[in-house]
Amino acid sequence: MSDRPVAETTGVTIMNPVKIILGFVPFLLFGVLAHWLAIGWSAVIALVAALILVAITARGGLKILPVAQSVIMGVIALVAFIGGSGADNFLTLNARGGASLLLGAFIVATASVAPFTADFAKQEVPRQYWNTPTFRSVNRKLSTVWGVTVLVVGVCHIAAAHLDSAGARPILVLALEWVIPILALVRAVKVTREVAAERPTTPATDAAA
Repeated sequence: MSDRPVAETTGVTIMNPVKIILGFVPFLLFGVLAHWLAIGWSAVIALVAALILVAITARGGLKILPVAQSVIMGVIALVAFIGGSGADNFLTLNARGGASLLLGAFIVATASVAPFTADFAKQEVPRQYWNTPTFRSVNRKLSTVWGVTVLVVGVCHIAAAHLDSAGARPILVLALEWVIPILALVRAVKVTREVAAERPTTPATDAAA
């Protein structure tokens, strides 16, 4: 057993939000590249990044976040290359936001049974704590927070793309495209740090679970 206090390990105080953000690299890459490259090629590059992430994080089992991103990027790339001009127009307006909505919905839907943040926490927390009530509760909460954040980003990107296409004021498009998503991300990081710093109220019970 670890010499660290049970309250520290079961409380997942070592959860690092930077690691979570790095887990979203394929989607972040897609969001940036889609401003300059065709949607299809942006999705292909993001897919390659996701597959690399799957490979380098596969120790101990496949991680749900890079796998989900691989699937979504693969679908977008496939639609972009075989869908024709109609699909191109649709993806130009909706691909970035739609991808985030799909990923966010997946994260929220699986948060109660397979929270993706648990994959990050298990790299640091001893195995005997993985099934404790505190560990499960912390990761359900964190995964939900990040899932909702990704959903907010998706809504903002779709709204920004359609408003920009309709000739809306640049300041409004800028706010939806960058300001609100960044604020949502900052909030998610803050909540992650706050939740990860909490101490369980009944550490002895957790240790025995």
